[in-house]
Parts: sequence; structure tokens; C-alpha cells
Amino acid sequence: MTARNRDRIVHFYEIADADAPANPRLPHRDWAQRIRALCSQPLPQRTARSGDDILIGAVDPHQTAPHLLLAKVRQDVPQLIDHVDGTLSRLQLAADKELVDVTTVYFLPFGNVIATMAGGISAPRAQAVRRWLDEVRATAPDVRNIELRPVVNARSREKLQHAVAIEKLNVRIAPEPYDSPTALRASSDLGTALSRLHEDNPDMVITLTLEVPKKSRTLTPRRRARGHNRLLDSTRVFANDVEDWLDNSDIVDAAAARARMEAWHSEADDEKIDFVSERITAKCVVPFSSSDGHAIDLQVALNKLERVSHENERVLRAAVSADL
Repeated sequence: MTARNRDRIVHFYEIADADAPANPRLPHRDWAQRIRALCSQPLPQRTARSGDDILIGAVDPHQTAPHLLLAKVRQDVPQLIDHVDGTLSRLQLAADKELVDVTTVYFLPFGNVIATMAGGISAPRAQAVRRWLDEVRATAPDVRNIELRPVVNARSREKLQHAVAIEKLNVRIAPEPYDSPTALRASSDLGTALSRLHEDNPDMVITLTLEVPKKSRTLTPRRRARGHNRLLDSTRVFANDVEDWLDNSDIVDAAAARARMEAWHSEADDEKIDFVSERITAKCVVPFSSSDGHAIDLQVALNKLERVSHENERVLRAAVSADL
């Protein structure tokens, strides 16, 4: 079958200590040495289990770039097609071999920042990378609970924290690819409601808009202020759900809020908080050799990750306060 190209999204995360919110960024590690040493250990020592998922870390000894190959054991039974006669047959594997989906993780040389590229729609996502790093103690013995925080533009990371009111929240979620159903985890009332709507209506685009009207005969200034405060509280909790959905699914088309920000003068400024576009990501065009999108050559993935990381180095360094 003729090789084709496919767009892939590169996501950037910083590795932080989840138990130290006041100073979350870890001191920079020599990831090349740590991951290579870890992945030279026997298979059980680099295997993590999370529910039904089996995650295995590996390093290609022929690649010099600091990287991790995180493989998730596939639970399905692939079928083969014979293009001569059109017959289908089950893929037969040796007893000691299994099929896996692989995500390539590239460790940047600053700020404990990683870049990830999934090898296919079922490859491990950010939460799987975090669980594996936690389970195998890849960071340090003194760090027991790591967090992968999306790298966002330096100016926007504190917008929601310093907002004094939210005037409008808009979220749009779309149907998922037919072969990658995802259960949307939620910790907020808004997230739970959207998750349930999406589960009940998987083939629909769902748009939620919550807004406190600026002009209304029925709302007194006190009720309007109460609405702004409640929407601010709801948005702050819901923001965690949105971040998780962006990391672990492909359904969030848009998620933005109109916030009233603190200002030095008497009047507050209105500013847009875009939970999608303010994350620093990059798009790559990579080849794959089959129609299911699962095959990405390691060298191709690493070259792309290294290139886009270099192209975005200045904004990435600014976002994680790493000196140029």
C-alpha cells in the first residue's frame, strides 16, 4: 500500500512535583542518563500497570537523542487482509511477543520539558507517561508524585488565577474518531454534565455557553456580580477537566472564557482566556505506511520532535522560566 502523510500534534509538558505547589518545577535532570540507565534494566523493572493497561518503557540504543519509547500493550486482535484474494485472517504471533502502540518522548535540554508524539490514535497519552514515570521512579527517590503540566505561553498561565470575574464560558466538543472512544474524566459539575452528554450523543457536536448578560432587566447589579463569581468558581474547577481532555482525547474543538482581570486603575480589563490555543503545541507532517495510522518510524519521530522543539525554543524557555 502506498505510503501517505498524516498530521501529528506535538505536545509539550514540564515535569513538576505535584506535592509542592509553591515551587512545582523540579531541578533539571540529566534525562539522557536516567532514562538510558532505567531502560537497560530487566523488563519487569521498566513495566508499569494502570488498570488494564500495561506500559513498558524502552530506549533505542542506536539513537543519541535523549528519548523514551513508551509502549502500551494492545488488547485487540489485529486482522490481516490478503490483497490478492481479499481474505481476512488473524495475525499470528509467537508466544513471547505482543503488539504495542508507542509514543515517542523527547527530553529537551532545559526546564524539565518533554515533547511527545503519539505513534497512533491508541498510543499512550500524557497521563500514561506520567503514570509510568511515577511507577518506575524515573525522576528521583525524593519525588513521589510527579505531574506533567502543559507548557502554556508565559503571559497566559496566570490569567485565570488573577481573574476577578468570568463573564462568559464557551466550550465545544466534537465526535471522536470512530476507533478511539474515550471516557471523559471529570471533577467538576460542568465537566460531568458535558461528559454525560458526549457519552449519550457520541455523533453530535455539543456546544455549551454560559454567560452573565451585561444588560438585563431582571438582573440587579448584585445578582450579576453573584453570577460572575459563581461562573469564575466553576471555570477554575472546570479548567482542570479541560486540560485533562486536551491531553487524553481529541474532542475539544474550543474552550475559552471572557474574564475580567485585575487592573492597576479603577476599571478592570476584559481579556480572553483560550484554554486550547494558549497551550504551546506544534504540528508535524509525518509519513505512515498503512491506513490505520499506527506506524511511525522512530527516527522520523525523533527528528520531528527535535526540530519543532528547536523552532519553539525561545517561547518554551520563556514559559518555563529557563534562561536563554
